[in-house]
Amino acid sequence: MKSISQPSPGTPHPFLERLKIFATFIAALWIIEIADRLLFQNALQTHGIHPRSFSHLHGILFAPLLHGDLGHLFGNSISLLVLGTMILAWGWRDLALVTAGSALVAGVLVWLIGKTHSNHIGASSLVFGYLSFLLASGYYQRTPRTIIIAIVVGLFYGTTLFGIFPGRSGISWESHLGGAIAGVLIARYKKPALSVSTF
Repeated sequence: MKSISQPSPGTPHPFLERLKIFATFIAALWIIEIADRLLFQNALQTHGIHPRSFSHLHGILFAPLLHGDLGHLFGNSISLLVLGTMILAWGWRDLALVTAGSALVAGVLVWLIGKTHSNHIGASSLVFGYLSFLLASGYYQRTPRTIIIAIVVGLFYGTTLFGIFPGRSGISWESHLGGAIAGVLIARYKKPALSVSTF
């Protein structure tokens, strides 16, 4: 038997509260990008991941917060909002775990195998982590809800997974691959939720 808690009358729904906070995170990405352009002349972009450079290990933390241009940020923002909102249906724990895991695994993988003298930035590692987590959850959990979400995500974002393969100049396939690996692993080993948060 599942216990589904309902918000009391007059109080904001927990899901909407989580969504507001998540939207604030995405807004922060825009603030960072605008500040970088207006105040720092894009100098913040240099603090991405520099493969095998010990002086830029901090890039593993900062890379997902930095973007090459507004178009790059816009594309990631839309995907983060759509996919992140789906994960939020389970609660903060899953979203926080996938976000941190994707950033860490992608960052380490890029640092280890990325092209020498390259600089990797962008939140696409998180996008691929969210995407693979949702797809893999449908396979590993196999509940009606996770299967439906996986099918919908696959229809709209399935071809995006080709981004984990090398070939496109200027695209960090290594960070895409790292994020995707993290998402699958988290979906594989996460414990089933004891309660369900409704929309």
